[in-house]
Amino acid sequence: MADPRFFDGLGPLTLNEIAALSGAAISDSASGNDTVCEVAPISEARAGRLCYLENGRLLKAHPDIRLDSVVILAPESLAGALAERGAKVLVHPQPRAAFGRAVAGLFRPRELSAEHAIDPSARIAPGVRLGVGVVIGADAEIGEKVMIGPGSVIAPGCRIGAGSRIGPRVVIQCADLGENCNILSGAVIGEAGFGAAVSDEGLVDMPHLGTVEIAASVTIGANSCVDRGLFGPTRIGEGTKIDNLCHIGHNCQVGRNVAMAAFAGVSGSCVIEDDVMFGGRVGLQDHITVGKGARIGGNSALAESVPAGETWMGDPAQPLRQYLRQVSEVRRLARRDTRTPKKKD
Repeated sequence: MADPRFFDGLGPLTLNEIAALSGAAISDSASGNDTVCEVAPISEARAGRLCYLENGRLLKAHPDIRLDSVVILAPESLAGALAERGAKVLVHPQPRAAFGRAVAGLFRPRELSAEHAIDPSARIAPGVRLGVGVVIGADAEIGEKVMIGPGSVIAPGCRIGAGSRIGPRVVIQCADLGENCNILSGAVIGEAGFGAAVSDEGLVDMPHLGTVEIAASVTIGANSCVDRGLFGPTRIGEGTKIDNLCHIGHNCQVGRNVAMAAFAGVSGSCVIEDDVMFGGRVGLQDHITVGKGARIGGNSALAESVPAGETWMGDPAQPLRQYLRQVSEVRRLARRDTRTPKKKD
């Protein structure tokens, strides 16, 4: 369910209305007058929620999920099996894109006031210092002794913990920040993540209904971005330090006391456990886990998970000793080639 602190509900919608928004067809297992007001991933399916399935793999991965009265956008090949499990099926050949279009009719992020730079309903504690041009949305909560720099925007419903420092021209939305955080100039926290569904009419942006949760004493560097989750939260653990010009994708779970040097790029749904350290310009493929205490050398590109405590480096990244052996062998071959005499004509 989209957090009402950050999102306005536009529903309920009937299945007829969802079909019109998404281009789906209502199957025999559903009635056009049935209504939906919530959305969820299939792993959290409940009666009256709208979900989507692109293939049967998730059904096999979650065999115990009850689908009675769950509304599911799915390809025709899955309609029969879903109906047998009690689901109400909307048929579409590209269900993810159809879901994206439908969700836009059910929820939207709360908007800033057109009349007040500081909304009257915002709760601002004693000792807060606000720079010129700061905008604070409805129901936002700003803790004691927070400092917010000029031109920064705190969207509706956000919470900034006591003692935190928000630099100039920072944008924070759909987010909950702990105490004593340091968000440097130009950072963007809680913007929608990157998710585009393929459709015959072109790419469709996936609405992101999740949040960002940042624990105490976290630093986010200048011009860095932390995307909110698709459904649930993106999390940054206590004491983590992220350098300038880094990116944390949607649904990532970053542990405590993690250090990331500049230009780190973490794709969606990665897990970075406690005490991990990244050198500069490290990149991670999505759905990767980096184990507790691991070290990743600069310029590395991770395409697989890293066990706890190991040091990896390279492109593609690999255990450090293996990487160094490969570098040494390449150099040896290069020297041999330069020493090989050229044949005379």
